[in-house]
Amino acid sequence: MAPTITHERGAKMGIYVIAISGGNTLGPLICGFIVTNLSWRWHKWISVIFTGLNFVAILFLVPETRYRREGFGQAGVTVGLSTDDVAIADEKMPQRSFTGLSLKQVQHKTWKQELFLWSGVEKTNLAKMFVRPFPMVVYPAVIYAFLGYSISLVLTVAVNMLNPFVLQAPPYNWSPQINGLINIPGIVGNVFGAWAGGNLVDMWCRWRTRKHHGIYEPESRLYLVIIPLILTTAGCILFGYGVQNELSWVSLFFGYGMISVSLTAIPTITMAYVSDCALPVNADVLLLVNGLKNIVAFGFLYGVVPWVEDTGYVNVFGIMAGIFAGTRKNRS
Repeated sequence: MAPTITHERGAKMGIYVIAISGGNTLGPLICGFIVTNLSWRWHKWISVIFTGLNFVAILFLVPETRYRREGFGQAGVTVGLSTDDVAIADEKMPQRSFTGLSLKQVQHKTWKQELFLWSGVEKTNLAKMFVRPFPMVVYPAVIYAFLGYSISLVLTVAVNMLNPFVLQAPPYNWSPQINGLINIPGIVGNVFGAWAGGNLVDMWCRWRTRKHHGIYEPESRLYLVIIPLILTTAGCILFGYGVQNELSWVSLFFGYGMISVSLTAIPTITMAYVSDCALPVNADVLLLVNGLKNIVAFGFLYGVVPWVEDTGYVNVFGIMAGIFAGTRKNRS
């Protein structure tokens, strides 16, 4: 993501985010049909099969693109200017001569060489590489990004954990197959969120850059956080109130669709923002954001079911909406 041109970074980040986050909505949709027509065990076995196929595909079809850059310095260039003393009038034609030009070619690797595990790996100590990202946890941009990603993930996964207790019980009494259809608006929300957080934000940033005479500010991306902020906060309240008061399934579907916007919009915006702010250490920063968001999300989701049992859906989703809105307060 680091080499991506700035005005396209949001769109490319949106593709990346929807690829890793879409499973939270697409997976449960398919799972309902598997459980109904096969068994819940086959849901796990199919996951194992696809995980194995994915591993084999990556092993043989995704080569290592990095290489050691020692010895591949910039070519030396010497420029000399000369003029003709007998030029007519004052017209002087500068002539440029280039000397000392030398380029060292990178030898193309064979397919077998690209499969080597040590191909292109840095000589940096692995222990140092492991701890290198952690000091950046105090960066405000990193904190902002991983908290937003964490809460967005919590909201979506919490709905998927809790909706079977609601839709497969009275008054709905849905089968697992029909229950899985709640993820259709979730997928729509994911796609819209990736577009809004990526392409739309890129267009906004280009407009802001022109307005500021060609000066680009990374904080420009944060203004459009208002879109998932409004939609997701309203979706949390609608879903929690709809479940507790046994409203029509339509209200639950709409609520979940609005919640799902944040799962792709927030990380797309914030991780592109982090990339803009910390481009030289882009890989380490994004690795840190993705790792920390999993820890925070696990902490929330570990207790969400007993939390609902103790306080009810309205309180739980109302509090989560407040936390989400609080962590999305624009830093700019």
